[in-house]
Amino acid sequence: MISDSPTASTDFLSPQQILALNDAESSENRIHSDDVARRYGFSGALVSGVNVFGYLTQPLVRHYGAAFLERGMMDVLFLKPAYQDNLLSIRTENLSQESTLRSHVTSAYNEDGTLLAKLESWLPFELPEISPRAAMTPGAEISSRPEVSWDAIQIEQPAPALLWQPTAAENKTHVEVQRDRATLYQGAEALIHPYYLLEMCNQVLKNLYVMPAWVHTGSKMVMRQGLKIGQDIVIKAVPIKKWDRKGHEFIRLYVVFLVADEVALEVEHTAIYKLAS
Repeated sequence: MISDSPTASTDFLSPQQILALNDAESSENRIHSDDVARRYGFSGALVSGVNVFGYLTQPLVRHYGAAFLERGMMDVLFLKPAYQDNLLSIRTENLSQESTLRSHVTSAYNEDGTLLAKLESWLPFELPEISPRAAMTPGAEISSRPEVSWDAIQIEQPAPALLWQPTAAENKTHVEVQRDRATLYQGAEALIHPYYLLEMCNQVLKNLYVMPAWVHTGSKMVMRQGLKIGQDIVIKAVPIKKWDRKGHEFIRLYVVFLVADEVALEVEHTAIYKLAS
């Protein structure tokens, strides 16, 4: 049931602040470590994009509740890195579009007023058709992951399927990292935090390749049902594009989450897998 009443509270329009937290220091992705990040010209370890994405969803979930995660679309773009203990300001603009029930742009700024990330979210009257890739046959199991490279990325060659059974404890850990007090992430019927959902797209990428240092640049999501703890969720994925720009090499994955053979979430997940020297 979706309710977008025009008389609903507009508290989400008020700017909010949160301290950025790098919870990925021990990750295989060494861009979250100070020494490797500085080697690529950053001032320190990067806070993960999926974590920043989670911050951006908080005011919207607070306003719309479960309805925001049960149906709709999101397009997040990461423009500049967030660092540990950056005080982020989260601001939301409510847009008006005749083709949607709701439409917003939510942005994250650091203390200097630099725009770090932008999340566009909307609820169209009709969601786009499910991609034919959702019906793909998963690839064979991989005995050993190759190190990611241009030649290692095989476009339209499906990855092995991943069975994901998210637990209450795992979800709670992600909620605590987010310092998110929304009650819909608690209890026996808890929804999975958006940060955790997008982190699983990272996990799919890491299951395919050894990824020494990489940067998540953006994701496009179509949410068709709310995903909950305790469900048996099948995740399928396939690389759909690779390209280079200004010395960086990019990859884009199509990722689909299925519950009882029904498509619950589709994601196009983009990263720089090889940073320019």
